[in-house]
Amino acid sequence: MSLVSIQSLKKKLNEPLPGMDAHLKMTPYRRLIKVIPDDRREGAVLLLLYMKDGELFFPLIQRHEYKGVHSNQVSLPGGKVEIGDDNLLHTAIRETEEEIGVPRKLIENFGALTELYIPPSNFMVSPFVGFISGEPTFVKEEREVKEILEVSLLDFLENSPIKETEVIIGDGIKLKTPYFELNNKVVWGATAAILQEFKEIYQ
Repeated sequence: MSLVSIQSLKKKLNEPLPGMDAHLKMTPYRRLIKVIPDDRREGAVLLLLYMKDGELFFPLIQRHEYKGVHSNQVSLPGGKVEIGDDNLLHTAIRETEEEIGVPRKLIENFGALTELYIPPSNFMVSPFVGFISGEPTFVKEEREVKEILEVSLLDFLENSPIKETEVIIGDGIKLKTPYFELNNKVVWGATAAILQEFKEIYQ
């Protein structure tokens, strides 16, 4: 994808989005979510595009194992809103800098994707798409990030069909879920839903 089509993508992100129709392909249980709690927490993530060897990539991170609902999961860089954040975009860019070391001043905002609610952690997450013109030097935040995955955008768009697997959540609860296999990792849940919406916008 050339820089010309990058600018085309920026325009598409300011048009009506696929939204829930895309999300439901990767998280069918969302049909069961009727009411979003008033006490939900707010967070934001960033799908960061960058050039490497003449093609576009984006980073995903794998979390460490811990006693929590997102243990060992693969996700986009991001996190919760903190005091001092100007807005949700600020949150997404700040967290990206903290987790994978990309300076916030280098990141251009292309636009927002559709927000979605994550029931297990009671988060309403706002996804954004960003771009940097060069190849970043990643520095992972050791306490939060187990591994940084560099995913080829072209490979994701052309060679990542929706698959289905069984994951274990909470107290041993088994859940059948759609997923993407990216860099030999299972990517499911909210992250997969966000990526599916992005794929539909681009295609």
